[in-house]
Amino acid sequence: MAYYQSPRWSNEIADCSMPMTFDTYSNCSFGCMYCFSQFQRGVGDSKEAYLHKEVKAVNVEKIKKMFTDPDNHAGQFKEYIKQRKVMQWGGLSDQFDGFERKRGVTLELLRFFKEINYPLCFSTKATWFTQDERYMELIRGQKNWNFKFSIITLDERKAHVIERGVPTPQERLEAIRRIAEADAGGATLRLRPFIIGISTPSYLQLIRQAHEKGATAMSTEFLCVEQRSPTLKEFMPTINELAGFDVMAFYRRYSVSSGYLRLNRKVKRPFFEKMKHLADELGMRFYISDAHFKELCCNGSCCGLPPTWNYSRGQWCEALQIAKGRPSGEVCWNDVRGDIEQIVSSFEWSRAQGFNCNSSERRAKFYGMTMADYMHWLWNNPQAGQSPYKLFEGALVPSGKDAEGNIIYKFNGARF
Repeated sequence: MAYYQSPRWSNEIADCSMPMTFDTYSNCSFGCMYCFSQFQRGVGDSKEAYLHKEVKAVNVEKIKKMFTDPDNHAGQFKEYIKQRKVMQWGGLSDQFDGFERKRGVTLELLRFFKEINYPLCFSTKATWFTQDERYMELIRGQKNWNFKFSIITLDERKAHVIERGVPTPQERLEAIRRIAEADAGGATLRLRPFIIGISTPSYLQLIRQAHEKGATAMSTEFLCVEQRSPTLKEFMPTINELAGFDVMAFYRRYSVSSGYLRLNRKVKRPFFEKMKHLADELGMRFYISDAHFKELCCNGSCCGLPPTWNYSRGQWCEALQIAKGRPSGEVCWNDVRGDIEQIVSSFEWSRAQGFNCNSSERRAKFYGMTMADYMHWLWNNPQAGQSPYKLFEGALVPSGKDAEGNIIYKFNGARF
């Protein structure tokens, strides 16, 4: 029997608080037009299987061995698991989608993770499991399980078209309520991706309603556009109609990059400012997963985990929060190196499981480096795309070097 290989290392490992990300299934029964997973999976040899919704599940017994005997069965992930860092569940697929309703593999794993009391953070658009006692009896009272529910608009018509097969926004808000009442590790509104013209008419009302249902945090991020994706090009006319303007043309005009388009800070600022002010007014923790204005996060986990949770501190979002909170405004390599060197120093960057090494040129450039070496290199090369300076577009700027020759960064971000 063929199984799906998971977990994997997130491609956003440089600023991700949960870089070990897990999926139950190789595919997702939902068909969201903005889904980056389909742009990633719907290419190459696996394209046909993905687009035709062929699906494989993980090997449950193998996953159990990874967590009960990490030294012998977890490979690259052993230190992460041994330190009981929070695992992100639902990176490329939804673990509670239609495939789960038929197969129940997530349910089997949930029973196991409850037995070992392992900390988890779920990302989902599903709602049915919050009305299924088999799942809720496991979730109820589980203080180290956090649930993020993705909702991008309150407009049911737009949501129905752009998020095919997904429950309505109101159904997802009710799922937030049920999770909040279950007294587990909390419910978070995941207002991602934020799409101008689709999210904008109702986003503040959405935040208020999520808070009323019991969400204690919210996380947001603007849509990024992969203009080289043939799948996205097919969807664009529909997205344009729903948004009321030519989205691709807008992104090309107001992005600072090419290929993978990300709107500039000036476009995003007024929306983030209103979100933060409202979240502060409501008493919700506020987080931005977008590279721009990530300094506004309440702490170093941009997915919305509270600061007391055992997520990885070895990443640039954490560095940004450290610098923001110090009178000197400075942060050093020594502030973040601990988790980096403990968690990702045992394997080579080029062999990182599930990690996109992009090209043979890059593989040659970083040949022989461990993932920890690579992170160290990023820290000390401000012009690299994933360095603290470039990634946040100047929210952290180089301001000198420490006694070991590592760059010291100084906070230069927004406060509002």
